[in-house]
Amino acid sequence: MSRSAGFLSICGASLAPLLVVGLALAAEPDASGATSKPLDEGALVQYALSHNLELRAARFQQGVADAAVTRAGTFENPVARAEWLHTQSPADYGFGLGVEWTPPQPGVFGARQDAARFSAGAVRHDLQERAADLEASVRHACAELRTLDAELVLAERAVTTRWSLAEAVARRVERGAATRIDLSLVRVSLARAEQQRDELSLTREARRGQLTVSLGLPASQGLNLGPPPSDLLAANGPTATTSFAHDHTELTRQALAQRPTLHADGERARAADRTVSAERAKRWPWLSLGARYRHHDQSTYSNDVTLGLEVTLPVFNHNSAGVAAAEAEQQRQRALLLAHRAEVERDVELLSWERERRARIADHYAQTIEPVLREHRELVVRALSGMDLDLTALLAAEDMVAQSSIEYLRARLAERQTEISLARALGRYGQGAVLETQ
Repeated sequence: MSRSAGFLSICGASLAPLLVVGLALAAEPDASGATSKPLDEGALVQYALSHNLELRAARFQQGVADAAVTRAGTFENPVARAEWLHTQSPADYGFGLGVEWTPPQPGVFGARQDAARFSAGAVRHDLQERAADLEASVRHACAELRTLDAELVLAERAVTTRWSLAEAVARRVERGAATRIDLSLVRVSLARAEQQRDELSLTREARRGQLTVSLGLPASQGLNLGPPPSDLLAANGPTATTSFAHDHTELTRQALAQRPTLHADGERARAADRTVSAERAKRWPWLSLGARYRHHDQSTYSNDVTLGLEVTLPVFNHNSAGVAAAEAEQQRQRALLLAHRAEVERDVELLSWERERRARIADHYAQTIEPVLREHRELVVRALSGMDLDLTALLAAEDMVAQSSIEYLRARLAERQTEISLARALGRYGQGAVLETQ
């Protein structure tokens, strides 16, 4: 068999099982003998929304905002005053009692209440946005871990194949049918395969640690993930994709209606409007009420009752600075709302376009590469059993098979991650978050 013919024969037959391993991963029992359950992405999301430490800390912002609403609806406390009259002459002493109170100013009191309520609403939507970010992060991590698990199985298969090949070549060297150069070549390939497997294992453990932090698990508690689904193609392929409307206009409408960040911007814009109203109302004069009682035996009127009224006159200060600052904040919030709205529309358009094309890429891999991969293992086994092989061509084919299999898995991963990003842009995540402090 010529080198080119051997290479084509191996490539045409040996590409299957490595991807099949990535696409059909059987559950393996753990050290205790019990079979691990498959990774439940939804359960992990719910756990993270309830136990993530940063999200739990952020929930206390809602308590602060609610307290601000209560404070905005509270009247000013009256001021009481007590007086001791004529202290220089004990024989002519007297005393006085008084109270002063500033009633709420019309246009200011109600506007502050409204602004506080709108700000509290913005905080609630901000918490939902943070919860959505957390959910998307957990789903991204789960998808990546599934792919890394499948890649590890592929790497293990590659190591096993090279061990078998090394043993076969070693036997041929003993019989004089092969050279030690051939054996060295196989051993180098084996060492590279083991190195790639170890690096994948290290990457998986690092991603697992990051997911543990996102879930809010303590440092002493590990995360025991089950094996990948038995059929990775069914799990990450079209049968498991999130449903989206094909009309970009409908997707944009959904995003504008559901995204918490846009609702938060709207609440802040309304709060800024009410703050402007309050600052403008402060331009007008307002009053304070006072009452006083004095008792003095030496006075013509020993019991004196006085009622007073104080009016603030806006002569030197028309609250121009306060109004200008409030109007500037109003314009800033309106500009942010428009900017975030445009960003959401752009994200939805780009992600929906990217999702469609990544699905096509993954489907193309499945239709063109997968059939060849399914045939590859049989040819490798046949070549090893009959030792009818071109060693260089076989190793090159094995490397190409492993790389093609990983590329397929990563194409499915990219498709899934784009779906997650699109669902995040549409505002579908974070809806089940517990916003109350615990």
